[in-house]
Amino acid sequence: MRSLANGNGEGGNGADLSSARLTPRQVQILNLASRGMSDKEIANQLGIAHRTVRTHFENLFRDRGIRNRSQAIALWSSRNMASRHARPADECPYPKPFPPDFMECPAYQATQMVTLDLSHRPLGSVMTCRHLESRLMPNTNYRWYGACVLGDAEARRRWSNAVGIERLHDISELRQEVSALSMPYIQQLLDLKNAPTGENPLAHTRRVQGVVDDFMTKMTALLRERKAVLDQLHLPLEACIRLLAIAIERFVKQGLSESEWEVPDEVLALFPDDVRAYFRPRQATNLDAQASLRGRNPFAANS
Repeated sequence: MRSLANGNGEGGNGADLSSARLTPRQVQILNLASRGMSDKEIANQLGIAHRTVRTHFENLFRDRGIRNRSQAIALWSSRNMASRHARPADECPYPKPFPPDFMECPAYQATQMVTLDLSHRPLGSVMTCRHLESRLMPNTNYRWYGACVLGDAEARRRWSNAVGIERLHDISELRQEVSALSMPYIQQLLDLKNAPTGENPLAHTRRVQGVVDDFMTKMTALLRERKAVLDQLHLPLEACIRLLAIAIERFVKQGLSESEWEVPDEVLALFPDDVRAYFRPRQATNLDAQASLRGRNPFAANS
């Protein structure tokens, strides 16, 4: 079986079933044939003539160096089995949801994610990582996996070293304070966004703005209390307040429908160079990879 899958061992004769070289119809037929369906059953399933199925197999035999139907199925089944075991390099390898005391990943940054039902009503919150996102598994159109925007394990290590392990830990603790204070206001805003505006939309808008103003007042007070910590982390107070104001404004306008958001350039410019990689991890990782190809690390001074 392995020699058939490789296409160059005993009995392989150079046979090749690389999916990149197959037509969509050939992929459909091979998938159904590998499930044990006959040519006639495949034809009925796809709504095509029995002879058309046979023609596709004959084309495979001629173009791919395959001897017969059985070998085609064996090659296809082996290829799919191998692809199921191959996991993407950027896949997050840790169990989810993350426990409260999770520290195994050096780049982990705890974030509370609000889960919604089909009507976009909040169901509760779970702990996740700000770097985690869903991506489509290569060579599929239906399988998803949890990917790290930083990349593989080595990329995560480089990023955490660039920002600073101790700094990341202190920022994470501060973010948890901000998150704890934010959640009640997020809940209120979600309730208001899902509530009917009634006959007085202006009153509804004012209620939303009242929650936002209260949120910013409390959040500004918290950050001012933590100014000594912010200074130690090279996070300017006014820049952090500006960032929060933009984030809450975006939430009011767009809600939780978009999982990805980058700090605007004009706000990023308010932060020192040595912490900008924290706010744009994806871009920082790309720059790191490009610089590595040139033989230097853009964050080496901060490592």
